[in-house]
Amino acid sequence: MSDILLQEATPGQQLAITQLERIAAANNALELGRITRADPADGFPGWIEARLGVDCSTLPRTPAGLHFKRREAITLLIPATFPFAVPQVRTAHTRFAGAPHVNWARHLCMYRSPATEWDPADGMYGFITRVWDWFQAAAAGELDTPGEPLHPPNALTHQSAGLLVVRHDAPTAQGAPWIGAALMHRVRDDRQDVVGWLPLGSWPTSAEQARQTVGLPPGSEVFLAPAVIATQHLTFEYPNTARELIGTLADEGITPAVILGLIGVAADRNRTVLLPVADPDDDTPVAPLYLLLGTPSRGIAGSDHLLPHLVAWNLPDLADLMGRLSAAAFDDYPPLAELGRNFLEQTSEKWLGSLPTRWARIQEARPEVTVRRDAATPAAWLNGKQILVLGSGALGAPMAEMCVRAGAARVTVADQSLIHPGILTRQPYTDADIGLSKCRTLADRLSAITPHTTRVEPLPGNIISTLADADVHSFDLIIDATANRIVRAHLEAVRATDPTPWPPLATVMIGHKATRGIVAFSPTRATGAGSDILRRTGLAARANTTGAHADILDDFFPVQPRTDLFQPEPGCSDATFTGSAADVTGLAGQLMTGILHALATPEPQQTMAALTVPSPTGPSDPALPGARWWTWPNDTVLTEEGGYQVRISTAALAEMRAEARRGARVRGAQVETGGMLLGAIDDATRILWIDEATGPPPDSLLSEHHFEHGTTGIREHLAARRTATQATTRFLGMWHTHPHGPARPSPTDLAAMGTLTLPLDDTPPRALVLIAGGPTHVWKAWLEDDKPPHFYARFADRTDTPVPTPALPRVTAGQPDITWWPGGYATQPHRLPAPRRSDDARP
Repeated sequence: MSDILLQEATPGQQLAITQLERIAAANNALELGRITRADPADGFPGWIEARLGVDCSTLPRTPAGLHFKRREAITLLIPATFPFAVPQVRTAHTRFAGAPHVNWARHLCMYRSPATEWDPADGMYGFITRVWDWFQAAAAGELDTPGEPLHPPNALTHQSAGLLVVRHDAPTAQGAPWIGAALMHRVRDDRQDVVGWLPLGSWPTSAEQARQTVGLPPGSEVFLAPAVIATQHLTFEYPNTARELIGTLADEGITPAVILGLIGVAADRNRTVLLPVADPDDDTPVAPLYLLLGTPSRGIAGSDHLLPHLVAWNLPDLADLMGRLSAAAFDDYPPLAELGRNFLEQTSEKWLGSLPTRWARIQEARPEVTVRRDAATPAAWLNGKQILVLGSGALGAPMAEMCVRAGAARVTVADQSLIHPGILTRQPYTDADIGLSKCRTLADRLSAITPHTTRVEPLPGNIISTLADADVHSFDLIIDATANRIVRAHLEAVRATDPTPWPPLATVMIGHKATRGIVAFSPTRATGAGSDILRRTGLAARANTTGAHADILDDFFPVQPRTDLFQPEPGCSDATFTGSAADVTGLAGQLMTGILHALATPEPQQTMAALTVPSPTGPSDPALPGARWWTWPNDTVLTEEGGYQVRISTAALAEMRAEARRGARVRGAQVETGGMLLGAIDDATRILWIDEATGPPPDSLLSEHHFEHGTTGIREHLAARRTATQATTRFLGMWHTHPHGPARPSPTDLAAMGTLTLPLDDTPPRALVLIAGGPTHVWKAWLEDDKPPHFYARFADRTDTPVPTPALPRVTAGQPDITWWPGGYATQPHRLPAPRRSDDARP
């Protein structure tokens, strides 16, 4: 290389030349020849050409491989921005044309994906290694190694020929070429989508029929493009002239007359049916003219199952007229048909052969030849599903978009709000949208993402009202992104009373400074929804006495209502959190991924769960605790006499069972026991939560006929639980057992229901009475195998009765003495004598 050229070379090109010289000096298999500037006319301005000789004499050869000379000459093209751009290799001859990974007869393709395979740090050392690997594979006939994807044929495309997006799987040719038409959807002037394939004889008789066949909305412009699918691979590189193409197709029995006739039939159907013209004498084509060709050239090398690779020839406007004249050959009127046949015979080959082949750009969206980029991610669960998103704001809008991009079949977005200027800070709306409906605007925008895959519907209006008209059971997932207590409570109540199981429900919220998010996940068979699970999360976080979850409690479960509410606009605007678009989008993605992980769990293993996720902090800031899952098994659910739903936690039920088992072991199988119930009452949702159950205090009295709850220590216990749970868990009522007997109240129980008393100043006016019982086989199954017993529940109104001094109960006169057991952990009973009859003489 001359000194002048060396001086003009970029630093990267100088590096490449230095590395090539070192490689050639160390390896006799590579000979470095002349180095010159590349000709800009060849499309390589600023590039340098290096001639190389590759010693192929020692390469193992097979009959299927390329036949190399002893030394093969190649030209290495080095870009000015090397090593941050990939070199290219070409030959001066065309002996390798038709081989896999040889483009345009001279260009040797070294990388399937330069972006991932080319490492700038390897420089020429890595590139020459790749060149040597290519020659070895070519000599062995393994450029398409069995088990690896085939390299499809190449077609030199033209920008002006337009773009075709192929969305529908293509037909295959069995024994003979498939001849028909592709149904095209005109998206814009320079882009058409292939949305269907129609064999001859099955073409639509109206535009509306064509649209309905493929699910396009009314008014979509559709037309036909002739298509031929060959039975065998034709070429590795499609020719630039129609004459060469015609010769290639001849082996399939597809003659110029067939091609021109097919063009004509499709053009005639377009003009008369799909896109009817007002002036029959106007010969301007009504749609772009394309001929689609397919060959079985896609798939895995060595496989018998190959799929069509498609190219599209963009024909000149005159082809429309020539084709329609040729179509007369297929007319039912014999004289006209004869004229058409004569025209085909005399014109087709000569005229078609004179045309250049302008290949349109093809972008594949066929499921059969593409793999979704999210196929191996949790988002794959959403593909084909139907999703309802409540709320179209900071969380709901991005989550709805995630569902659309994941290929959901239907996404319904519900919101009653209008767009105002303040939300543009972090919600996906524009200035032009101000004053419009949030959910309608969002639905319009999302509908444009994948209109062939996903239908997006708005559900405007008050969510509580509109939800009554929506068929929630038609959805596969409901996301509550409203952050609205009223909506959350309504969902809890409606879901609890619906006899048909709901789809999974995910309730999502963001903290007051957008530093963390939370999702409450309720699978289909979960006993609780968002309000229930968020309540459990608060209890679980407070149960950790180390303060590890103080940040979560402060953000989502503060003891006192916040006084630092953020009011973004003057007037009656809703209080909201402080956070940016980056904050909410990041949290929305994390929360959505968590939901999808939960949904990917096999359904029998899905449980009620909550996930908290943090936002990242700065490098010198204290790190927030990481993502954390909480999970809970289902409650035992029953309905009390007044219609309230009672949810007994597994912990409470386990405590009742443990006390019943201990009583049977220590006191006797028939002795009743019981204790207090702690939990919460929600009159809005008509739900009673039993979080905890206690055993009988030491001054309680237990017998085979009656249970009387004592009062020792209960004031202190209830006060401690109120403090520990921040008043989330309070006194709820009483429970007791009827061992080996029916779970229904005795006359004594009925009399006591209205006078349940506790030594407390704030004893609630109502209390739950819960009786556990059942015949012997049911009772034994509970004690021994943890099968649920029978329950009776009644939420009873209490009367204002003064707290009496506990006294030992007495038995009825004339009956034998009763064995009474104290509560607590006493192991010895005491006997109470039978009282005198009321009319007995007093001593």
